[in-house]
Amino acid sequence: MRDTPDAMTGAAHEQAIHAQIVRLSWAIDHGDLEVLASCLHADVTFVRPDGQTLQGPLAVCGAYAQRDPDRITRHLLSNVHLTWSSPDRVQAHSAVLLWTGRLSDAKTAAGRPADAAQKLGEHRDVWAWTAERWWLLRRQSEFVFFR
Repeated sequence: MRDTPDAMTGAAHEQAIHAQIVRLSWAIDHGDLEVLASCLHADVTFVRPDGQTLQGPLAVCGAYAQRDPDRITRHLLSNVHLTWSSPDRVQAHSAVLLWTGRLSDAKTAAGRPADAAQKLGEHRDVWAWTAERWWLLRRQSEFVFFR
């Protein structure tokens, strides 16, 4: 691939989308609702693995605000595949390894014990370019495997 202004611009957009995907998961894992809201389009639709559909940033942030404060999560993201559907829309599919645990468990030098069930899932996102940045417009998540 030759480095042309168009190719470089496309690469910069793809890097920005990757950064937003990571930022969104970091915000969920760390309970940072302000950062979470800053990633969400005003018309966001968020479909959780259990089928629950959340519409709008307030509903998404509200659901995470109600999460058990003792629950710890870490989303490990990989295999992000982007497909441009138009100049201002990108489909992003990513693999997600979800580990959970409890803040009330004693922390050791090795960390805290993880819950017995760990899950491998997928996010199927639509990212929208508006107001000079990328926003999550739709996310549908599902689990593929558990152990």
